[in-house]
Amino acid sequence: MSPVSLRRNVSRDHVIVCGDDGMSFRLVEELVHRHNEAVTVILPSKRRNHGPQISRVPTVRVVENEQLDADAFTAARIGHAKALALMVQDDVGNIHAAMRALEITDIRVVVRVYNTGLGTKIEGLLGDCVLLSDASMATPSFVAAALGQVEPRYLSIGDRTVFVTTPQAARSNDPVWPISSAESEILLPGDDVSADLVITATARRPRRLGERSRHRVRRLFSRFWDEMREILDRKLRFVTLFLVLVIAAGTFLIWDFHDQYDQTKSISWATAVYITLLAAAGGIDPDLAAPAAEKFAHTLVSFAGVLLVPVFTASIVENMVGRKLAMEAGRLRGPISDHVIVVGLGNVGTQIATQLNALGVPVVAIERDERSRGVDAAKGQGIPVVYGDASQLETLESAQARTCRALIAVTSNDIVNLEAALHAREMRDDLKTVLRLFEPDLAERVQRKFGLSSLSVAGVAAAEFAAAMTDQTVKGSIPVGRHLLLVGEVTIEAESDLDGHPVSEVAMDGHLRVMALSKGNGLMWAPHPNLVMTPGDRLFVLATRRGLSTLVNIAKVSQEPEPAQRPIVPPQNFRF
Repeated sequence: MSPVSLRRNVSRDHVIVCGDDGMSFRLVEELVHRHNEAVTVILPSKRRNHGPQISRVPTVRVVENEQLDADAFTAARIGHAKALALMVQDDVGNIHAAMRALEITDIRVVVRVYNTGLGTKIEGLLGDCVLLSDASMATPSFVAAALGQVEPRYLSIGDRTVFVTTPQAARSNDPVWPISSAESEILLPGDDVSADLVITATARRPRRLGERSRHRVRRLFSRFWDEMREILDRKLRFVTLFLVLVIAAGTFLIWDFHDQYDQTKSISWATAVYITLLAAAGGIDPDLAAPAAEKFAHTLVSFAGVLLVPVFTASIVENMVGRKLAMEAGRLRGPISDHVIVVGLGNVGTQIATQLNALGVPVVAIERDERSRGVDAAKGQGIPVVYGDASQLETLESAQARTCRALIAVTSNDIVNLEAALHAREMRDDLKTVLRLFEPDLAERVQRKFGLSSLSVAGVAAAEFAAAMTDQTVKGSIPVGRHLLLVGEVTIEAESDLDGHPVSEVAMDGHLRVMALSKGNGLMWAPHPNLVMTPGDRLFVLATRRGLSTLVNIAKVSQEPEPAQRPIVPPQNFRF
């Protein structure tokens, strides 16, 4: 029986989350504790995965159902829900469930996707539906932390691109808004504050060619050095070195003795090198008038040159064949330095390795499962993969952690990530390590106790998923450490508290800054504080969650507040 279609004339009093993994749990906590939303969760069982933790979150109602079908949505009262989040790790299943939900009722749907290419093509066809990738959200944070750079997060607002940069890198004619560090509770200080980072809006997207070129030049020099070490580190290295020294000595002898026996025909060092190279290549004519020492040098250099050709040929062939065999066996062929080790080729790890490789940074990946989809993706881009358990010291030795630039541990196991980071620190005290930890309390203690940088994919993405579910005024978000700044768009309504008032009355110290104002004829960036707002004007603001919520309330027509209703909390032993 097909479900009865419901529309928006019913009251919307809760949101629905579908899923029982760590990301779903973080999203539920974000919605309950920071957005004060009543949440209904659809999951297969309260006793599996993160079901027990989700069930213990206050005021959360749990619906147990193996499938996201019409019965599950009906039990979750989807007709009275404001938004639906599909967090199950199945793109096809999530899209199917979104289509089923939109057939039942008009509702805002937020879908977690893994295949971002598929999500981009389908998003516009599903109506009020937003497709987000937690891996894509978290990847820039891990890359920036490993390279010690500003996170490259870009948002397109009107005809400009909004992003975080340093005050020195911002263009003089572009508006800037200073932001505080992650340790400060005041994320948006006054304009007179000297900040290390600013948010700016530029007329065109900044090109990262300079950064990419810098990494590629650095990679070129390190790659040349590694190749030389690899050739000279083989069993033929002593023979090659000896022959090179013979040729160098022969050059000196030819220069010195030729000058002694014929003062009128003295030669320079450049000419001596020229004669030596010809002799080494076997293309010099014998000089019968030369002294015995120079004849000996000609002979020595000629034989050295003849022997040097097969030695180099053997080294190159051995290098090429050995490198191919090593790649197939999941180990590194030769020495490598100044690289970044990515532990775990899941969805997040694969995107991190791909982005680093695109920047020109040499990457070595460690993966335990040879059949992982990320292995094929990494090898397709020429990224070497080491098979093994990163919590074992031998695996890190195989990835040459002693000479790497940084280590990023992003497996789904907190213990493996922590062990890999600690082993790497034992090998090198100054090694930059970034690890993925799910538990926020553990992450804080690890950072405080061991000085290891830690990030949570769920922690970075949960706030953005929650914002997409609860507030359609949010145009995007910018992570600042463990906090989140929102870029919102709010329309001024007639007879609201902002109607007829200047822009200066909008700013909230530490919580909100006006970025642009639209009066129907384009955006005015950094509008004058005395500019009067009228009905229909659209404000684009940079704000904390508290600042944006306050702005939304005062931009609307004041209404009599409805009597507060006490939320219905089901008994703990009641099963839906």
